[in-house]
Amino acid sequence: MPREAPPKTEPDVGRSALRKATRRIIPILMAGYIISYLDRINISFAKFGMEESFGMSATAYGFAAGVFFIGYVLFEVPSNMMMRKVGARLWISRIMISWGLIAAAMGFVHSAEWIYVLRFLLGVAEAGFFPGIILYLTYWYPAAQHTKIISTLMMSIPISGAIGGPINGWILDTFDGAWGMEGWRWVFIIGGVPAVLLGVVFLATLTNKPAQAKWLTPAERDWLTDTVAAEEQARSETAPKGHAAVFRDKKVLALALVYFLLQCGAYPLTYWMPSVIDDVGQGLTPTQLGWLTAVPFAFAAIAMYLVGRLVRKEGSAVPVVIALGISVLAFAGTATTLSTPMLAFLLITIATMAAQTSKPLFWPLSTLYLSGAAAASGIALINSLGNAAGFISPYAVGWIQDASGGNNGLSMIVMITANLFAVIVVALLSRSRKHA
Repeated sequence: MPREAPPKTEPDVGRSALRKATRRIIPILMAGYIISYLDRINISFAKFGMEESFGMSATAYGFAAGVFFIGYVLFEVPSNMMMRKVGARLWISRIMISWGLIAAAMGFVHSAEWIYVLRFLLGVAEAGFFPGIILYLTYWYPAAQHTKIISTLMMSIPISGAIGGPINGWILDTFDGAWGMEGWRWVFIIGGVPAVLLGVVFLATLTNKPAQAKWLTPAERDWLTDTVAAEEQARSETAPKGHAAVFRDKKVLALALVYFLLQCGAYPLTYWMPSVIDDVGQGLTPTQLGWLTAVPFAFAAIAMYLVGRLVRKEGSAVPVVIALGISVLAFAGTATTLSTPMLAFLLITIATMAAQTSKPLFWPLSTLYLSGAAAASGIALINSLGNAAGFISPYAVGWIQDASGGNNGLSMIVMITANLFAVIVVALLSRSRKHA
């Protein structure tokens, strides 16, 4: 008679539960995040056509790119509070379907003013998606897993930049004139459809919490539920109490400032990189421009994956400071070498890798501090105030370019200054934490 296998120990159960959760949850969340970023940044490729159709200046384009974040910031906290109330499955699905419809509608407008209106509404629709996902992950993963899991999820940002360039370049080349519409309109229309479809998939497949996961064994459900609950209880002893408390908490506001500065250093890359590469490369086709734009983001995805697995000290500020320091030097180098295309391209690639990698290194600093209702509103507040940079920094870059006659090097002062100040604030936060 064969001998029965020994029962699983608690560590075995935990590893099995986390493996299953990762296989089930992370791919679909990454797909949603990739699509959200594609719909957010495809305006950087539509820019060329909108300038021709509507006579948009660099400042007007910067406003169109950034007005998304006004709606995003205003509705971020209420959206995350609603997700905590109704559950991630229903709320994230609603977010995706609504933003997909609005994104597609941008392909049918006939004035710049309607671009502004729909970009604002796109921000309203998408508000709560990213902080909702971060909050959702805290329901499923112990703190020791946060850096690795958030880094994996946030690889979606450079991946979307890497695949978005070639896809949007191909759409511009292939669909220009189809059904009598310019190629830039198809960038919006084709980009909006996947969000609607994936929203339906989210509704059918997401599970709100481990206790409801029928695809886990009872032992695995218990281990995940108990482990996460124990950490939640420990965090609640020092975390702000309730939704309102986070708006008065100095550490939450300091973390929001850090994230604002990080985003000021990263968002101009997203919205202006095609223009910078087009200016440096000269005479590129949309497809060639798309592939070249993909390279820095592809390397950024690799960097995020590796760093997320190399960083072992949960919530340490040192990796964030290192990443930001590298980005400052690389941005400064790029600004002074634009007349040497190969060197400038190498440096902007390094800057992109460092600036994008700093973001997943930042989020564990926040998730280790917040719990309960304060986690929903606190994460959303940090993300919403931080994403105000999405309006301010692209607009600032556009204003500098108009004022300087299109000087790309001078406009990089926005990224350099933001990341330098971020280094200072993170260092001060770390110092105050050690002396607390």
